[in-house]
Formats: sequence, structure tokens, C-alpha cells
Amino acid sequence: MGYAAEVFAGALPRLPERGVSICMEPLTTNETDFIRTCAEAVELIERVESATDARNFLLHQDVKAMVGQETDPVPELVHRHADRLGHFHVNDTNLLGPGMGETDFVPILGALEEIGYNGWVSVEVFDYAPGAEHISRTSFENLQQALAASRENGRPEAAARGHSKSDTSSSSTGAVGCNSPSA
Repeated sequence: MGYAAEVFAGALPRLPERGVSICMEPLTTNETDFIRTCAEAVELIERVESATDARNFLLHQDVKAMVGQETDPVPELVHRHADRLGHFHVNDTNLLGPGMGETDFVPILGALEEIGYNGWVSVEVFDYAPGAEHISRTSFENLQQALAASRENGRPEAAARGHSKSDTSSSSTGAVGCNSPSA
């Protein structure tokens, strides 16, 4: 991890003038042998911060990876690392979009609202068999339903804050903005 910290420490100070941040995404042991947990990512981020004054190295949380690798529930990890969060992937362990598998996204979206997260949330899938348009539409609808259910489950203070980005477009990668204020 020392060499990685050295490399990032050299690059990060040059990026703010370009409006760029880098987000470190922990993945499962099936995908990498480097950064596998949010704690490991934050350790690297803190090493870089201690070597520089850069504050543009952030955490990228991924639901599939957290469910598959971490021992703590995803909402707890969202809360624990709220001050480091720079991007968020919503996906399921079956490699499809949110709501197409077994993961309960209601408490996850509730946690994002509770921390006041107002960054991008993107759908990341690895199985495109259902078709990109179907995945995008179904994922967006499932996220809207989960967010509404989260708000009904006692999170009115988060709903009232109105932290959001509204974008219902999709791309060939299956990304979709899902922080719609009307969701």
C-alpha cells in the first residue's frame, strides 16, 4: 500500500485545478488482491492526505462489493465513511441492477439520505442479458420505489433536505442518475 500512496500523493495535488477527484473503489477478493474493504480504502486515502494537503481522494462504495466482502451491513458502512464518500454504485450480487436480486436497497438509500449524500449514484451491471434499456428503466423504477419506501420508514428529515441530482438518462454502461427529488 505504501507505493500506491506514494503514486497517488504525487498525482492528486495537480488535479483540483482541473476539477478532478479520484475515488478508490474496494472490490471483493474475487476481483482484486489490493483494496478489498472500505477500511483499506480509507487507510490509503488517509496515508495520501497525511503526505499532501490534497482532499480530492475519496471513497467509492459499491453495493455488490460491500455485500460480498464486508462483515458489516452496507448502511452501517455508509454512515461510518460518510465524510469520505465520493461516488456510489448500486448493483446486486447477481450482477444485475438494484431490485433485480436479493439486496434490500431501502435501508441503503435511507442511509445515503441520512448522511446528506448529494453525489452521483450509478447503476453498475455485469450481466446485460435483459437488455440495457430494460436494466436502466427497471433499475431506476426500483430505486425510486426503494427511496419512497425508505422515506415512509421514518426518514422524513432526510427527505426534507432535498439533496439530489436529477438525471434519468442512461448510457451504454448502464449508468443512471437516481437521486431524483421526486423519487
